[in-house]
Amino acid sequence: MATKEEFIDRLNDALSWELAGIIQYMQHSVMVTGPLRESLADFFSDGSEEARDHAEDAGKRIAALGAVPTVEPAKIRQATDVEGMLEAALALEEDALAAWEDALEASDAVAPGYGFWIEEQIAEEQEHVDELRKMTNKVSFSDADVSGGAENAG
Repeated sequence: MATKEEFIDRLNDALSWELAGIIQYMQHSVMVTGPLRESLADFFSDGSEEARDHAEDAGKRIAALGAVPTVEPAKIRQATDVEGMLEAALALEEDALAAWEDALEASDAVAPGYGFWIEEQIAEEQEHVDELRKMTNKVSFSDADVSGGAENAG
């Protein structure tokens, strides 16, 4: 069983990835160029806002446990082209997901509500990873059975 201090350390690690997300997504939202700029700028801006919300929630819970929330962001990946920005976003979300999963493993050291809350964070991070895998062409349909697809669609 993990200790309360181990849980707080892991939660602070997840917080650091959310802080990185605030900065990375904000920078990408202002730097993205090209014909899809408007929709991608909104996508990155929304990501920054959501990371801020997650960071605030994590900070509140860390403080409620009598500890100091970190102010140090994790690794921020910069990019100047759309593909690089999406790859950086995917890497960020995968790292954040892993950090939240680590925090969940240690959540037995505190009240059960923390574990339930972290599971919600994990579900949201997994959605982001899944979406970004599609956006970066990391999903392959080469083995998918598409027989009867279009003709059965109506």
